Amino acid sequence: MADGSEWPRVSVITPSYNQGQFLEETIRSVLLQGYPNLEYIVIDGGSTDNSVEVIKKYQSHITHWASKKDNGQAHAINKGLKISTGSILGWVNSDDLYAKNTITKISQKFHKNQAAILVHGNRILINENSEVIGWSPLPPFRSETGLFNVCSETTFWKRTAMTQTGFLKEELKFAMDLEFFSRLYLCGRFLKLDDYLGYFRCYKLNKSSTIPHIGQEEAFREWKIIFGNDYTTKKIQSNKLALLKAMIVNPGLISLPYISYKLSNLLN
Repeated sequence: MADGSEWPRVSVITPSYNQGQFLEETIRSVLLQGYPNLEYIVIDGGSTDNSVEVIKKYQSHITHWASKKDNGQAHAINKGLKISTGSILGWVNSDDLYAKNTITKISQKFHKNQAAILVHGNRILINENSEVIGWSPLPPFRSETGLFNVCSETTFWKRTAMTQTGFLKEELKFAMDLEFFSRLYLCGRFLKLDDYLGYFRCYKLNKSSTIPHIGQEEAFREWKIIFGNDYTTKKIQSNKLALLKAMIVNPGLISLPYISYKLSNLLN
């Protein structure tokens, strides 16, 4: 680092299952970070498409990979976390991407703010063709607002914090990120980096789009358990006008190109 300190080891996990059409771009977004102390782990759930072929193409640059049937996304992430060795951890899904120099920026932020246990940033929205369709400049996470805005593709945390909270809840199929990061929030200081750190892919076959009501139910339940107040989306889920009003009041929550995507997921 600039002050002569060694770059901390950063472990990145990619859970993968039948998303071969996007996986190579995801892998390249990690490997091309150019970070000097990277551990990259890809956990595939026994894909039947071309995912394994894509992984093998880059296996000389991947620290560890495996393709075996698992019990879902959270289980795959946990498998990766349990064999990881980095002091800073993160995961990026197999249809999302890291922005250029994200890992370096995150490491520098942690180095300058030793008390922080988690650093998160803004996200860029892309479609299935990797075309930019919007930006989400998110505010710092505050549980009292009833808004969850910590995105896995823009978030990293310290291993020491995870030793207190444990791993992801594997029974959750959609809200595992909300539940996990919310538990971390109770353990220490979160920092928001005002920079675009990752790309979130919006498309019809995105898991969040296929069975949205299950994701909503999980999010509402887990938020209530952890924080005791209602998740804001629950208050406005059945009122399109209220949702649009919330977007205006909180422009960082959802950017305009994202409105139709979120409306279709939350209100159908």
